[in-house]
Amino acid sequence: MKLACSTVLFNQLDLYGTLQHLAWAGYEGAELACLKSHARHVEPDTHKAYLDDIKWTARKHGIELLAIHLDADGNTVEEKIKYVTKMFDVAQKLNIPVVAIPAGGKTGDKELTKQEFKYIGKLCEQAESRGITLAVKYHKGASIYNLATQIQLLNEVKSPALGVNLDPREIYKAGEDYSEVISKLGKKIVHTHIRDYPSPEQEPALPEEQILGRGKIDYPLILRKLKQVGYQGALSLVMVGAFTYPLSKQMGIAAECRGYLNRCLQELK
Repeated sequence: MKLACSTVLFNQLDLYGTLQHLAWAGYEGAELACLKSHARHVEPDTHKAYLDDIKWTARKHGIELLAIHLDADGNTVEEKIKYVTKMFDVAQKLNIPVVAIPAGGKTGDKELTKQEFKYIGKLCEQAESRGITLAVKYHKGASIYNLATQIQLLNEVKSPALGVNLDPREIYKAGEDYSEVISKLGKKIVHTHIRDYPSPEQEPALPEEQILGRGKIDYPLILRKLKQVGYQGALSLVMVGAFTYPLSKQMGIAAECRGYLNRCLQELK
């Protein structure tokens, strides 16, 4: 498993500065954020000079580019598919294996769920043709919101390009068992978003309450279960909400989370 951090934490910096700070904090990998309302450290730009600059920046700081995390831009399904497909092209040319997206739709709305599955299926066709894996995670309020609906998606969209982005915080919110979720999803887990969570009564949680080891999510257990199913992908810290924090405080969050995770992984050996 590789220690990574989403660039969304360092929203005040450009990509060069962000990767530099991730390297200083001890991370070996990065997840590039392309999130409309949060941070954009990668764009749907396939010009060679632009891509070469990203590759050079990553090499300069010794950071492996492990994933792109995006929300689809566009007013129609067709526009969103076109936008995400451009990001698949960027990922392919940067040798980034995974593109992670959140599930859409609405919990309990059968028609929206049907549309969401169809949309994801079309994205998988584009991802598969480029050798990219699409990682989808369930979350509260969406059409895919628990283990059952995640398995339903996997059963209905029969594509080798479709994988699961595991988010223990969403497992906690859904009141599900970490061991059961990880065991049943197994090899379909291709990416992991991590942060801690205090309790449903403290929603939204402050960034300080989401620092690994400070909340209620049992990461030592989760890491043991991931190891048992053979997971070798990224453990990517995704910290949203620290956008107005001074850079020194953002750095402190990144470093503390990395230190906690590194210790947990050492204890697995």
